[in-house]
Amino acid sequence: MRSPRACAPARGGASRRWLVALLCWVALVWGHSLVQGPASSLESGAVVALLRPLFEALGVTDVDLMSLIVRKCAHFSEYAVLGVLAHGLFRARLREKGEAPLPRALLVALVPVADECIQLRVPGRSGQPTDVLIDLCGLLAGALAAWALTRAVARLRAR
Repeated sequence: MRSPRACAPARGGASRRWLVALLCWVALVWGHSLVQGPASSLESGAVVALLRPLFEALGVTDVDLMSLIVRKCAHFSEYAVLGVLAHGLFRARLREKGEAPLPRALLVALVPVADECIQLRVPGRSGQPTDVLIDLCGLLAGALAAWALTRAVARLRAR
């Protein structure tokens, strides 16, 4: 028979899993920033082609505008995922170690700055301050959505 201690999760196990997920996501985002301009444009073009009927139904007929919307929504959504992962990590660290999330939150907020700096070095890409702002808004939206969902689940469990 195993001791109860052998069945208990390792201290910091949840925060480690959240950290690994967050780091993998950052690697994915930064890796995608290394895609050169023409290949990145082809990706956006494929999404625009897929969504074109929806855009046209909404009255958007300019293909350049469609591409801009797709690219900016991609920025926002990839950072919203990062916000969810950051919320999970900070919540787990607070529960496990009582650590305040602010210092680490500031580090996560630097991820989009580094992302745009990476793009400055990639042929056919550019780093845009407006993209950093869109990324930060996505990060905040994801963290707030995760926080709201966490509160809603806690309220349901309390009933």
